[in-house]
Amino acid sequence: MMSCLPESKIAEPQLTLTDQERGEALVAECMLCHSNKEAQRGPILHGMETWYLIDQLEKFRSGVRGNLASNRSEYLMGIGAKKIQSDYELVYGANWFSEQDPLPSIRTIKGDIEDGQSGYVQRCASCHGENGEGNRQLVAPSLQRLEGWYFLEQMRKFRSGQRGYHIKDIGGQSMAAASNEISDRTLRNVVAYCIDAFGPEEEISERDRLVPRGSRRPF
Repeated sequence: MMSCLPESKIAEPQLTLTDQERGEALVAECMLCHSNKEAQRGPILHGMETWYLIDQLEKFRSGVRGNLASNRSEYLMGIGAKKIQSDYELVYGANWFSEQDPLPSIRTIKGDIEDGQSGYVQRCASCHGENGEGNRQLVAPSLQRLEGWYFLEQMRKFRSGQRGYHIKDIGGQSMAAASNEISDRTLRNVVAYCIDAFGPEEEISERDRLVPRGSRRPF
């Protein structure tokens, strides 16, 4: 016997997330890369300044950063940031990371501390402060939360033009100009000094425990 019941015209309910829920989902997604787990390649964001995190997220979302495929990590970040649907979601994520206690660094940079201090005083302290505390008015973030490996990597990218290339990235362009003629040795020494003088707490990684003493490390 055939059914005479009419087809249902009731649409399936569309589940929507609140701004709060989207913000929490954003944090969870960010933590896949921005933690101190051994496999992660993004910088640790815990304890960084809210204003700087908001500024950088907005640059990724708007395309001021993350447009160069040759800079793979930034390119992937740009793709992810464009999924952020609202300013509330963006600010929620920045505030969450800013309010967390700093996590220990798991990768270190070695260098000539004395030479690095000289280089820092000459080239960096006027904007980033004597103790790396930063200066918002100069769009200069604090350096006290940066891991050594990430710090050095970004300085190299500023120098090579992979970061600070966009006309609207004022802080980035300043850094690109400042690092243009600095040797890799000097960069490494400056980073080593910053980490030693006011950088984050360090924790020996499992990788470093397994690498024999004297073996070559990637950084």
